[in-house]
Amino acid sequence: MNMNKSRYGALKRLRCTVVMVCLVLLTPATLKAKTLNKRDGVNYFGIQKETYYNLDMSRIYERADKEVGPHHTHWTRIDGCKMFGPFIICAANWQEHPYGSIVESSLGTCIVLDTGAFAEENPKQIDIAVNW
Repeated sequence: MNMNKSRYGALKRLRCTVVMVCLVLLTPATLKAKTLNKRDGVNYFGIQKETYYNLDMSRIYERADKEVGPHHTHWTRIDGCKMFGPFIICAANWQEHPYGSIVESSLGTCIVLDTGAFAEENPKQIDIAVNW
């Protein structure tokens, strides 16, 4: 009987260890990852390279209002991200992420409304619109 209790205790401890290891390994990178910031200038979110840009967005907003819909407000989040409704505006390679598609980033959920020269060299890169 003591042998069974001993085995049961060992199995219980092993199961707890396995569960903890799985939780650590399966924790999303977003909980541990750094976010894009002005000081570093570049961040890697998984295999996706992130950079930032600060340009006049009037033409971007104008096109988005026509193609995505005028129901989204244009605003700047407290951390400086330029927004289109609930989404951060980003530029990306349109073959990888078509215009209007949704992309996750270290700063939150983005909408692809722009592209740039970087997109040919690095199709996995996104450029996030900010006011820094």
